[in-house]
Amino acid sequence: MNKAFALAVLMSAAALGMAQARDMGAMAKPATDVAIVYTDPEIDNSAKRLDIPESFVHPTQAMVNQAQAEIRHDPSLRAALVGRNVELNNVVAIDTAADGSRTVYVR
Repeated sequence: MNKAFALAVLMSAAALGMAQARDMGAMAKPATDVAIVYTDPEIDNSAKRLDIPESFVHPTQAMVNQAQAEIRHDPSLRAALVGRNVELNNVVAIDTAADGSRTVYVR
């Protein structure tokens, strides 16, 4: 029982550590409720280091269209991205967390 409990604690700590490492990556730039992650599909190692899902590194055209539509319809998101000098046409995906914070993936 002690080994099972220790394993569960270790796995939880590892999961939290990976999430923090992903969020603290050199290409992630957090803002108040928007984090900007720059992806480069030509450099697969950077995506793996940051634990970026493959679907965001190589998005479908539908994902890109949805992200662009969200930018057009949300003035506060648009202002946050413009304020951070993000080229809006390079936004390829937007992921919204349960708490309402968003991660914007930019190529």
